[in-house]
Amino acid sequence: MKAKKYLRLLFPAVAALALAACSNEDPVSSSASLSATEDAAESLASALGADNGGAIDQVSDVIELAGTGGLQKPAEDDPVTGTWTLLLQRERGNPNGVPYAEISRTYTYQFLNQNGQPQKYWRVGADTAYTIVFNIVEGTGTHRTRRLSQQLTGLSGTFTATGVNTRLVTINGTYARSAVDTITTRNAVRTLDHALSLTFTNVQGPRGSRLDLSRKISGTVSGTYTAKVTFQRGDSYRETNINRTFTIVLGNGKASINVGGQSFAGDLTSGELQ
Repeated sequence: MKAKKYLRLLFPAVAALALAACSNEDPVSSSASLSATEDAAESLASALGADNGGAIDQVSDVIELAGTGGLQKPAEDDPVTGTWTLLLQRERGNPNGVPYAEISRTYTYQFLNQNGQPQKYWRVGADTAYTIVFNIVEGTGTHRTRRLSQQLTGLSGTFTATGVNTRLVTINGTYARSAVDTITTRNAVRTLDHALSLTFTNVQGPRGSRLDLSRKISGTVSGTYTAKVTFQRGDSYRETNINRTFTIVLGNGKASINVGGQSFAGDLTSGELQ
């Protein structure tokens, strides 16, 4: 009887040990997955940041076109199609410090009247454009924040801005970006060679001054993020290929990022996680 009682007690203990062993053999533990997801969120926040030349910077450029001042940069127009082409270059911050951004973008854009026909400027006589069709043809650049440095390798996008004759501009469209990020946190340094695609849904911002515009933008961004990870120092997680879907809610100067089932908060101006 004692032997049977001993066996009844032994079997659950053995099963528990076996389960623990299987868990230890899992190539991606739950804590490791969280770290990889946090890196994805760090990249996403950076890709949005206005000061970094991220997507919010381009959204701000679209909104700034909806006014008599425009972007105040030299552009060339095609009188046949009514399309403008603009090469834009910016430098922000300290070249020898943090934060810093060097930005080069090529845009094309078109002002459309209430009938959907091109007009040369946002305002022609008494007629104000109703829509702006805005394309990001290409982009290059680098930027640095406290935890991340980035080399941009590819950029494209198409935005349609409606209501550009009203107080509030609404932007819908798609945006694709690829880059190599180097992230330094928790005694680990890793590079993420990544690509992301974003869909902008009813992203809105007020016409007028660009001052603090990133704090006045609202809307939703969703998409996918993929990255190949290489550790230069340390080894905080085991994933070498990250694949995540995400949804981002914009508002009050923040990006509420839900990626891989985890929630993070990013700053739309600095492009850093909070």
